[in-house]
Amino acid sequence: MAVALSSSLSSASADDTPAPPAALPIPPRSHAPEAPPEGWCGETAIQEGLLHYGVWAPQRIINKAGKPTHPDLYSPDIPVALSDLGVRYAFYPRGKGYEGFAAWIAKAVDEGDPVLAGVKILPTQHPEWGLDHFVLVVGHGAQGLLVNTTWGHRRWVADTTTPGLSFKNAFYAIRLTGIALAPNARAARLALLEEKEATVKLRVTCSGLTAGKAYRLERRERRTDEKPTWSEELRAERDRIEKVLTVDADRPARFQCVAPP
Repeated sequence: MAVALSSSLSSASADDTPAPPAALPIPPRSHAPEAPPEGWCGETAIQEGLLHYGVWAPQRIINKAGKPTHPDLYSPDIPVALSDLGVRYAFYPRGKGYEGFAAWIAKAVDEGDPVLAGVKILPTQHPEWGLDHFVLVVGHGAQGLLVNTTWGHRRWVADTTTPGLSFKNAFYAIRLTGIALAPNARAARLALLEEKEATVKLRVTCSGLTAGKAYRLERRERRTDEKPTWSEELRAERDRIEKVLTVDADRPARFQCVAPP
């Protein structure tokens, strides 16, 4: 849900924003090459959040999950897509102005959860819309909220009235709190190491584990799959296990680490 002005803004500044101490390690991504002219900002923001919770999902799959009536996801479609993808989430409870809005998001980030939010693009081409574009908030600081713009870079955004992205009167936010997991399972984190047309190479990490204990790293395709499509037993070194895997680029892959009963 991005207006045409987004293309000019996307090239206006590179990712020269240093990450503040309160930033989540979620790299910014761009719309998939197959995205329509309207863009896939919601799809990109969801994809970034999913990687944080151990899920690779192509943007076209995310788009399809939202069942939109137009080429890209609009605000009512976002929770539909999240639910279909097995993501747990919580809506911002509105009515607190920008300060309350920013504080609610900062608390989520401090607790390790990214926030999918709506912003206006000023000067807006659609003053009747509550928002023009979706971003993923990954940090906060004195300059406002640090967002992955879905154009491949980050930017500080506040409730400004100057040209560019702004949270002015745009208080749509969804805290992504995790994904549906099997019993005794811990979500993985995914780092995208290489992306090709047919495959993606991922570093899969589970942390917060018991050193020396054996865990089963599992991969599923759909949240409803009862059995994994692939698994391997690995022993935690210090407090984590890591493995580099290559998966099909056009199929979802959900990773989790399961402690033995």
